[in-house]
Amino acid sequence: MEYIRARDFSLQNTCVTIGKFDGVHVGHRLLLGRLAQEKQKNGGKSVVFTFSFHPGMFFDGGLKLIYTEEEKKAVLAGCGVDVLVAYPFTGETSAMEAEDFIKDILAGQLNAKFIAVGEDNRFGHNRRGDAGMLARHAEDFGYGLAVCERVHYAGEAVSSTRIREQIEAGNMEEAAAMLGANYHVAGTVMHGRGLGRTLGFPTLNLVPPEEKLLPPNGVYMTKTILPDGVFCGVTNVGVRPTFGEGNRAWVETCLLDYAGDCYGKHVRTEFLHFSRGERKFADAEQLRRQVAKDKENCRAYFAAGQNNIKGAPKE
Repeated sequence: MEYIRARDFSLQNTCVTIGKFDGVHVGHRLLLGRLAQEKQKNGGKSVVFTFSFHPGMFFDGGLKLIYTEEEKKAVLAGCGVDVLVAYPFTGETSAMEAEDFIKDILAGQLNAKFIAVGEDNRFGHNRRGDAGMLARHAEDFGYGLAVCERVHYAGEAVSSTRIREQIEAGNMEEAAAMLGANYHVAGTVMHGRGLGRTLGFPTLNLVPPEEKLLPPNGVYMTKTILPDGVFCGVTNVGVRPTFGEGNRAWVETCLLDYAGDCYGKHVRTEFLHFSRGERKFADAEQLRRQVAKDKENCRAYFAAGQNNIKGAPKE
């Protein structure tokens, strides 16, 4: 997938969708499906147009990202998107009138022949632009338009806000249903202090960036995608209180049936089910016994086939 993070670019013959795409949830996936259909029918490139915000705009205000920029790129590439445009969000950008966005960006730089948006999509200065405006200008600029209704789950419209609430509550199944995929943390495996290996349960360690939204500290049933396969495991999110290691959250995974070396490799750990909260143990032996029990519970969980997540809608 081509990644454009600049104001100056030019594409030809594209089918485009517009949005933040923080969580790439089932509503977003509906839009991506419309792009894929159009691309198969008439050719061209499928493009997701979003804005590139400084992380501080989210993190400093208390809003963390469901997917980091790198994770979002990987998810969109996996959905078959050809180009992701992360247009720099500046004072000038925020002042752009909606009509100019259609003329200069959509019809101009993107040369859009087809546009798919959600019924609640807003763009341009003071959020004046909407699906109605796009429809009124479709003939002027020669693009087709699809306006998709919001997808509902459990009686309410799916949104990144709802998904954040479920992740923050540790309800991984509900989050997965609205995402249309398991919530995950991706990154490069780092060296820890080797405490897990000393206790007989070596761990795979990830340190997510601070702007990444994490579920509550605790133990989760997970599956981890490595370059050489997919492995079930037990993942602890937290600060390792037994060893007093500070406040920075680690994501530590003990894989059930893996004996290889994955240091320095890029992996993705998918969260399936919350098992228990993080605890401080009296000593390393108590911790070792608890991890052994966690692994037994994990084997039982996967043996029972409880890890098949289906996406929305669910009314």
